[in-house]
Amino acid sequence: EHPKKEETHYDVLNVPSNCNSREVRSAYVKLSKLYHPDVRSNAASPERTARFLRISEAYKVLIKPQLRRNYDDSLLWQPQRSERSPVGETGAPMPAWEIRPNYDPNPGPYYGIKGLRRVSNRQVALILMALGILGAIFGFTSVKHSFDLSRQIQDEVSANATSHHAAVVADAQKYGNEEQVRRMMDRMSRSPLSQPAAK
Repeated sequence: EHPKKEETHYDVLNVPSNCNSREVRSAYVKLSKLYHPDVRSNAASPERTARFLRISEAYKVLIKPQLRRNYDDSLLWQPQRSERSPVGETGAPMPAWEIRPNYDPNPGPYYGIKGLRRVSNRQVALILMALGILGAIFGFTSVKHSFDLSRQIQDEVSANATSHHAAVVADAQKYGNEEQVRRMMDRMSRSPLSQPAAK
């Protein structure tokens, strides 16, 4: 005995697959009058109620253009069920599908380049890890060198300032305040800012 073909929404509403929205609506109204649960003869019939639900579902899909397009696409992509039993023409069972891996266990040259072989994921991970460690070491060394250079420059500036200050103090102690004032006045007199403007 052949299995019963599954009904489509078009079968439920008894309309062709190329019907328009008016035909869908008309078929829905007609079938609703027959199967609606509010009809007294349908109240005690679960089968007719279930049929009305199928009719409503079909109408909701086919009356909306986008839902109908999606439904039609799903019908196109559904595999066609054979009405024959799952055996070959000779009566022997059909052979089971052979599942094959989607990779070659013995690959040849990688991408056809001579001498370049495939590298395992483990090797790739180790290479990336080594590169990451080298990058971290290089970055740490660069930062440390930059810090040391900056500190050296600051130390030199500080040493020069300290030396100058010590020289000033030594002069003050050696020559006294009067000599320091005389030197300061002499430097001020030689400064371009203290010269009178030329007329």
